[in-house]
Order: sequence, then structure tokens, then C-alpha cells
Amino acid sequence: MRSDDQHIRARAAQIVPATQRRVALPGDVAVLTRAERFAGFFAVEEQGLRFRRFDGTLSDPVNREAFVSGDAVTVLPYDPVRDRVLLIEQFRVGPHLRGDANPWQLEAIAGRIDDGETAEATAIREAKEEAGIEINRLVPIAGYYPTPGAVTEFLYSYLALVDLPDSATGTFGLATESEDIRVHLVSFDRLMALCASGEVGNAPTLLSALWLARERPTLRAAAI
Repeated sequence: MRSDDQHIRARAAQIVPATQRRVALPGDVAVLTRAERFAGFFAVEEQGLRFRRFDGTLSDPVNREAFVSGDAVTVLPYDPVRDRVLLIEQFRVGPHLRGDANPWQLEAIAGRIDDGETAEATAIREAKEEAGIEINRLVPIAGYYPTPGAVTEFLYSYLALVDLPDSATGTFGLATESEDIRVHLVSFDRLMALCASGEVGNAPTLLSALWLARERPTLRAAAI
């Protein structure tokens, strides 16, 4: 068992609504076999299992593999007075390995939750490491599985209400992790244009931007 598995499983066991989907009951998933096919910073786990079908019967045995990854947070810093956000830019190996013509991504701040750390503490730490900013207030956006068909990763996305003067730019990141991160300050309208054009092309940042579009009038009214 990896050192942070117990904390991940404790977060995963929290009850969330099931008003539209089926209510999961004990015995609805029967694990027949389990094997860890690869274990490094990430892992690949294979299970032979049966699951409860919608007609009430158990499925035939099936094999399923998943990319096992720790929980993580994303943070979109927003200054409601200046009506602008902070985005970070960095090289990403995922787009590179896919063959993307430009593997440098515009993103919200993000990072893995360390063993025993809360999601909120991670958000505050990552904001300091990746953008050099202090968080004044975190507003939860959503908790979600970005790719539930193949990846165990669960994301906690936040909006951070912060002061973003013109000086809040620069290059940041931890040298020990070979990070090279550039900070951009963009207006809300520019953020939405980047999302519409595809220049912002990762799910947590798009989701956070759309949430901000909905909540922006309330956030600005409370700040001004």
C-alpha cells in the first residue's frame, strides 16, 4: 500500500449525492483478482471483477485497468476588483507525448495533495510555489474525476480571491522538481477568449473559467 492510500480512500469514502444515479450497495462490485502491473510515481492496477447490472444481476467477470494517481488540487486566482485572473504557463509531457504541436500549456495552478495534507493546505502551498502569491480566501468550485474511465485521480478545484497587481508576474517553480513556470495576468474577457479559441485546452482551467463566468457578478459585487 502506498503511504497516502489511506488518506485517499478516506476522502473517497465520503458520501456524495445519489439522487439521479443508482445508490451503490455492499456487494455491487465483487473483486475477483487484483494485480499491480506497474508502480512508480504513478501506478497501473488491474482487477478482475463483476459489477451489478441495471437489471439486478452481476455481470460476467471482466478485466479492467486503471492509471492510479494521487488526489490533486487546482487553483484559479481571481482579483474581483481588477477583474483579472492569474494563469501559469509550463511545458507538459502529456501533450508532448501525444504529439501536440505546442506542449506549453496555460493552466490554473495545480499540484498533488501530499500525504496527510488537506486539499486547502495544498492549494495554499502550490499557489506560493508556482506563482509566488499568498491566498486570502479559497472558494470551492467542484470535486470531480477528470477521466473516470481510466484514471483514479480526483481533483478539488478552487477559486482564490486575491490581490493581483501588475507586479504579480514572473517565473516561478521548484528547482528540485525542475519546474519552469511563467505567470500571466489576463482580464476576465481575455480568459474567456483564450478558452473559446482553444489556447486554454485543459479541463480544470476550462471548468474553473466557466464557473467564474457564472459567479463573477456576485464576487465583484461583494468586493467593490
